[in-house]
Order: sequence, then C-alpha cells, then structure tokens
Amino acid sequence: MTQDTTLFSTLRLSQNFGQMLGVKKLITVVPVAKPSKDRFFRTHESPNWVYPAWVFENKATSESFILSEEVASILSGLARPVELYTAIDRQNNVFFIPVPLPGPNGVRNPWHESRLQAVMRAKSVWIRITANNVIGSYDLFEAAAKLPDPIWPDLSMEGLLAIAFRGRIISDPDHPVVLEMLGGV
Repeated sequence: MTQDTTLFSTLRLSQNFGQMLGVKKLITVVPVAKPSKDRFFRTHESPNWVYPAWVFENKATSESFILSEEVASILSGLARPVELYTAIDRQNNVFFIPVPLPGPNGVRNPWHESRLQAVMRAKSVWIRITANNVIGSYDLFEAAAKLPDPIWPDLSMEGLLAIAFRGRIISDPDHPVVLEMLGGV
C-alpha cells in the first residue's frame, strides 16, 4: 500500500506549534556554556546582545558567576573577562556562549579564537562545533539544509542575564564563594 507523500507535507508540525495551542514557553533557565557537539545554534546578530563581563566558572559545581571588577581582581587568575553571546538552539533554548577576551598580549588561544569564529558565523547560519584536539581548536559545521531563522524570545538582554545569573552575582568580596576560593571558609 503506498501513501500519498503530499499528505505528509500538510501534516508537518510547524516550529511555532506552541503558539497555535495557546501556550507560551516561559524562560526560567538560561545556561552559560559552550554548545555541545551535537547542538546547532545561532547567535543574535545585534552587538547589543553581546555582554562583556568578568565571569568565574566553578568547575566543581558547574556554575558560572558574574563578578564585579573588585571581586575579579581579588580572584585574579580564577576570574576571566569574557563576552557573553546570546545564542539559541533548534529547540528554541536560549543560552549564553562565553568567549574569553584576548590576553594582555592581545591574542586569544586557538580554542577561544575558533569559538569566536563560530559565534560570528552563527549570526547568519546554523552552526555546530566539535573539539578537534589534534589541531587544538574547534571544527565548525554549517547546517546543510536551509533551516528557518530562529525565533528569539520577547525578553531583553538584561532579563536574560537576570535569569542566567540569578543568585550568582558576586559584588561583595566577603561573598561565601569568594571566601571559599581564597581558602577561607
């Protein structure tokens, strides 16, 4: 028995199916991380959606903290200056990709440079990245199909930052995380 293939094109679920059902996805979590190797993403094309900041990544807890300059200077080598690029994946999950800024010599390491190239390219096409340990940088892969443009949420950059760093903003040198990192508590 053969099926009429044109029937299936009329039954395809649209990308905005939630809107048709009268529901709206609420954004309650905005991760701060590089995308996984199997995740296609786009970055917002506006420079207003890039946020320079001092960030401390606690590898033990997989948490990222945004820091004041005073706290960053106290944590010295543990904090790093980054640009947070607003990104979205094919499932409409918003996240920030941290790209470390160049060092004092004005140069980024190859990993950071290739991550920057990926976020720049992702402003116009869907990209995924995979670590290439042989050459010490990321390989970039562009989606072969012409995929629809992302549907960005109605939140402001500040709104997304507030969600991403809820409870993880450190401006006080006596913050428990700072004291722990300095061997105090």
